[in-house]
Amino acid sequence: MYENLRNALKAKGISHNAAAAAIGMPEPTFRGKMTIEDRSFSIEEAIRIKINLFPEMDMMYLFQREETTKPA
Repeated sequence: MYENLRNALKAKGISHNAAAAAIGMPEPTFRGKMTIEDRSFSIEEAIRIKINLFPEMDMMYLFQREETTKPA
């Protein structure tokens, strides 16, 4: 999950719907990439999010993913 991106969206009051619209992505797709562990944003999508929504933030910080351990 993208905790830093989630927190940045929340801090700016940007909904998943508004963020998805800003980058030309369906809202369910955006929400899935934000919440489903096996899904991720492409580099092109990440660049559009950074440029359109968070030009002032570091891209590596925004898209840092939490490491989760799965049981063996």
